Amino acid sequence: MCPHPSQCNKTSASRGTCTPPGPGYLKLSFHSIVFLLLVSAAGCSDHTGSHKNAAGMPNVAAVTPVVRTDLVSTLNIASEFEPYQQVDVHAKVAGYVKRIDVDIGDAVKEGQVLAVLEVPELEEDLARAHAAVLRARERIRLVSSNIRRAEAIARQAALTYQRMYSVNQTTPNLVAQQEVDLAQSQADATAAELSSREAAALVAEQELAEAQAEELKARTLADYATIRAPFAGIVTKRYADTGAMVPQGIQSSQQAMPVVRITQVDPLRLSFPVPESLVPLVHPDTPVTVHVPSLNRTFEGKIWRFTGKASDVTRTMETQLLVPNPRFELKPGMLASVEFVLARRDRSLAIPVEAVDEDGKESTVLVVGPDGKVEERKPKLGIRSPDRYEVISGLEENELVIVAGRSAFLPGQTVQTRTVSFDDPPAEGGH
Repeated sequence: MCPHPSQCNKTSASRGTCTPPGPGYLKLSFHSIVFLLLVSAAGCSDHTGSHKNAAGMPNVAAVTPVVRTDLVSTLNIASEFEPYQQVDVHAKVAGYVKRIDVDIGDAVKEGQVLAVLEVPELEEDLARAHAAVLRARERIRLVSSNIRRAEAIARQAALTYQRMYSVNQTTPNLVAQQEVDLAQSQADATAAELSSREAAALVAEQELAEAQAEELKARTLADYATIRAPFAGIVTKRYADTGAMVPQGIQSSQQAMPVVRITQVDPLRLSFPVPESLVPLVHPDTPVTVHVPSLNRTFEGKIWRFTGKASDVTRTMETQLLVPNPRFELKPGMLASVEFVLARRDRSLAIPVEAVDEDGKESTVLVVGPDGKVEERKPKLGIRSPDRYEVISGLEENELVIVAGRSAFLPGQTVQTRTVSFDDPPAEGGH
């Protein structure tokens, strides 16, 4: 059937041939050219199965030369953005929500107040603990005053005894021995009283330390009534409202109710499964290319972390990139494609993937020789880029390979060739 029936010469059409429009009629892409060539080859051939058209001319084959080019073999893996960290914030003490200062979508800083609970018993405990500290300090003040008084009495008693003793040594019997003994006894008694006061001071200091520890504990528990953000992030869920009873977070999961959920979105983790066969290629700082379809955005990244073990179930290894997100453009849950470079070849012989038949056990191509004869080859192929195969052996540079409609051509067949380019972009335009 003629691809341009409106332009066809009626006499020619009756013979199974057609006259195509002039070269300026329409500019076609590579795939359009290949399609038209195949239609011409199939529709303009006779019905006897010969390899020539009705005019006795060989069929036309779309060919391209074997060229040298740089090849990059890549693999694209579906991935998903995840929060750097995320937590449901629970109350450390049970109480009623006095106020809640944030809602979903709010950006919070580390330590920012999220909510305040009303816990009267904690305030009472704190007041009692503070009063105990004040009492302990007053006790220390009194003990210290008693120590100073005891020190003065002890010094005076010791001085009196020393004087009597010295006088009695210098002038015997000037002071009655009974008075000397009494002075010594008073000095010993006042010294013992001083030691007792000092011991009481140590006990008072210990009691003060215990009271301060209890006050610190009570103050810490009271501070738990103020719920703060553990890290900077976004409030992505709100569970409680003003007046709600919030249980203590250490209770069982069935009873514990969080207040809000905080999600850190700068940076984000980009997680993806690496197939077991590619695990040896994964190393820290391995470069990859990331494409985010929803934002039509592509950027370069590096491997950040990986588990180091392939899953027994999926036979893949979880791998992550760390993606800065200062403007919060990327959202957790967004999908992305991670492109791995598997291999590179510089200035390697290459043919289009359309030229290769992979239906059988071996890959084959059809080569058109200088005499127009079709020959089947089984080249040794290497890496594959999105549109080309590397040729290791079996083909030479500039040899012509058929790139479409292989079923229309057989080895030994004589054909005409029309070269198509895989390097030039499709032409734009019309009539």
